[in-house]
Amino acid sequence: MRFFFCIAVCLFMFSVYAQPNSSVSFAQAINHYQAEEGINFSFDSEIVGMITNDHTFGTSDLDGFIRKVEELLPIEIEAVDEKHYTIRIAESKYFITIRDSIDNQLIPPELGIFVLVNGQPIKTKQMGSGWSFLYKPISTDTLEVFNLGYKRKVIFFSELLNNKALSLILSPLVLQLSEVTVEEYLTKGINLNPANQSVDIAVRDLPLLPGETDGDIFAAITALPGVTTPDGRAGNLFIRGSETDQTLILFDNIPVYHRGHYYGTISPYNPKIVDNVQVYRSGFHPRLGDRVGGAIIINSDENPALKPVVGAAANTLYGSGYVKVPLVNSRVGLSIGVRRSYPRQFQSPKLNAISHSVFAATGVRDDQGNILTDIAALFEDYSGKLIFQANEKNRLSFSSIYTNTEVQYSPIPPVDLPAELHSNQFKNLGFNFDWRSVMQNNWASSFSATFSDYEFNYTTWRVAANFSNYHAINDLKDINLKQEFSKSSPDMFSYQFGIDYKWQKVLTDFFTSSAEGKNVFTFKGPASSHSVSPYANIEYQGSEKWYAQLGFRSTYYSKLNNFKIAPRLLVNYDANNWLTLKASTGMYNQYLSQARNLEYGAGGFDNELWLLADGKGGNIIEGTQSMAGYVINEDRWIMDVEAYYKTVNNITVFETRMLEQSRRTSTMDQKNYGIDIMLKRQMSDDASMWVGYSLSNSEIKLDTTDQVTYKSKYVQPQVWYIGGALKTGHFKFSAAWNYSSGLNAQSLDIIYAQIVANSNDTNPPPGSGPPGGGSGGMPPNGNPPSSDPFADLPERYPNVYLLNISASYKIPRSDRRKWEATFGFSLINAFDQKNLTDRVFRGQKGFRDRYALGFAPNLMVGVEF
Repeated sequence: MRFFFCIAVCLFMFSVYAQPNSSVSFAQAINHYQAEEGINFSFDSEIVGMITNDHTFGTSDLDGFIRKVEELLPIEIEAVDEKHYTIRIAESKYFITIRDSIDNQLIPPELGIFVLVNGQPIKTKQMGSGWSFLYKPISTDTLEVFNLGYKRKVIFFSELLNNKALSLILSPLVLQLSEVTVEEYLTKGINLNPANQSVDIAVRDLPLLPGETDGDIFAAITALPGVTTPDGRAGNLFIRGSETDQTLILFDNIPVYHRGHYYGTISPYNPKIVDNVQVYRSGFHPRLGDRVGGAIIINSDENPALKPVVGAAANTLYGSGYVKVPLVNSRVGLSIGVRRSYPRQFQSPKLNAISHSVFAATGVRDDQGNILTDIAALFEDYSGKLIFQANEKNRLSFSSIYTNTEVQYSPIPPVDLPAELHSNQFKNLGFNFDWRSVMQNNWASSFSATFSDYEFNYTTWRVAANFSNYHAINDLKDINLKQEFSKSSPDMFSYQFGIDYKWQKVLTDFFTSSAEGKNVFTFKGPASSHSVSPYANIEYQGSEKWYAQLGFRSTYYSKLNNFKIAPRLLVNYDANNWLTLKASTGMYNQYLSQARNLEYGAGGFDNELWLLADGKGGNIIEGTQSMAGYVINEDRWIMDVEAYYKTVNNITVFETRMLEQSRRTSTMDQKNYGIDIMLKRQMSDDASMWVGYSLSNSEIKLDTTDQVTYKSKYVQPQVWYIGGALKTGHFKFSAAWNYSSGLNAQSLDIIYAQIVANSNDTNPPPGSGPPGGGSGGMPPNGNPPSSDPFADLPERYPNVYLLNISASYKIPRSDRRKWEATFGFSLINAFDQKNLTDRVFRGQKGFRDRYALGFAPNLMVGVEF
């Protein structure tokens, strides 16, 4: 039996190799001719191994075989001598046909096609029912094909090796917007989308930004007109006068509830795993809600990686790494990003400058501004995403992110109290599952499930007694489920409608303790709520000139048994090929917000305390936004002008600086209005210059008997941003000069401080706040306060200006070198300008000054394989 089995196998092998007319793989055909002709082929075994499709080469003659191979495959076979031949990849003519994924019909070739190699279009030619183009496959290239109204289709290197005739299936875009996009709005990678009136940031395309070498996301956002960071901290983003908690920040649909590492000075995201960011400065789609200001939507990679990528980087603040790996025939992709600061004892010049800014006007600095204690800071973030491209119509993904910041310091204690150690921690953990599918008749579905857990802890320890005498916690958990259906159409109307469910639970409490025992005081909660938000939106594109969106978002809020409807309208008109007029208006509601006018610790850090609206310690905040403007895009000039008007009502303000049982609150209304202008000139393909200017005003009115109107503290009437970028060879340079009005000195903070001072209530009652903290726990400011310390306060603090500079050099990847490296250097506040941002009143101890970030140098090196 074994003998006959061997005979059968031999006959089968003979039939395969003796008949090149049969369908065999390229590797089998090579082996056949080497054996039959006594010749040798020299080739890259890895490349030949990728050519797995069977072909009928159609002849037993060697010359005929070579001709057939070069006809079917992008392969060139050349004779070195009579017995030796070389096989290599050659430039070839490819032919492509495209079908619609919904109806499987051929897309008419007259509609056109775009073939991109590494993002750059190459020449195509219509041939019959498809298109042709010349291309030599390179493993490190990214080749994409798309047609207007369809998603881009990546053609993998292995596919290009197996056949020169390709049949592709393209999926329609789930959401068709106006085709007008202002490319390189500010610089490369930052584009303006007038259709939804957002600024889109392609993180991978970002050039060097002034003062940054690491592609910091928030640094890119702060370069936009209308977005300011009054104290120079990247995470303290004020979008057109809106407070930081009034801006929605989502990372892969996961809500982010803190401003960033180390009190908002460092963005909490690894930019290497972020694909794009959308920034909304005035109004947004009804699918987004629960904020009355702006929105920042951060998305990691949407598609599986085409090839494995490993990278690592380090600067003077942290080290980072990332991995992107394709799995299961590139249908599954895994990406992981990590960042972590160095050991707590390491203080680089930039981190030292950040610490001096963060701890200005606090109990860890003496009269001369020197830091008198060791500050131990740790920050880290970890993110991951698993993508499964099930087929052309279904994509599933699972994302996660974890950020953590811990800071420890010892303030200067009052004479009559022992030394203390203060510890503060912010943690944000989140998970998201996302399922997107394309259905019949241009319908699409999107489902998202999210869990998020934010926790804030603040603790003081009596060093001598070795026990905690003050502990505060703010814990916020939420679950969000969202289902949306959309219908895209090349006709006049497209639709989106869905439902958004959210459950939130907030706990806020603290306790004080002594040798005699513990005094527990629950400040707020635990409290929970359910909200259900149906929404709908209609898009209209009646001609090549008009584009409009009309929609609404309604919300039932269980905590107060409240129901609200918020309509929204957006209109664009393309007057001609260089001028677009735009306008929008809408209503917005917010059910979760941060406490106003509270501090924690011995130094007056802003208390990032989240509260649910319950009608007592927090209200439902109501807002409106309206905008009108135009965009000019002509001959490398871009001019964008937007005038806006915003109202925010029912903001809860605490009248005491510290958490107290006898807390007193009032309600505040705010009105913001102004104009943002951006003018940019693209000098050449490698050089650009831009000027941003914002003129704004803000008024605050308290719900008190006198109805007094105040100026907002953080709105700067005038802000200038003048920048430029240059690329020459492998070098990149960037610089920007910032100039802005000083903050309002006669702010609401000072008004409340005056009330406390006049009532002699400079120390909180026993057990109501942290010992040594608040108004009365600070060291003297050097000079004793006058009888009326508030008499000499100006209307505004001095104007602020600084110069930021960056430079980098890149060693590019090549055929021989499978890695690339980047070296960078940056300076924030290059001239070390002392920018006074605020003066803080500390009761009997007088005023202390707060300054923005000083001279902060940074070095960076990054490698990618």
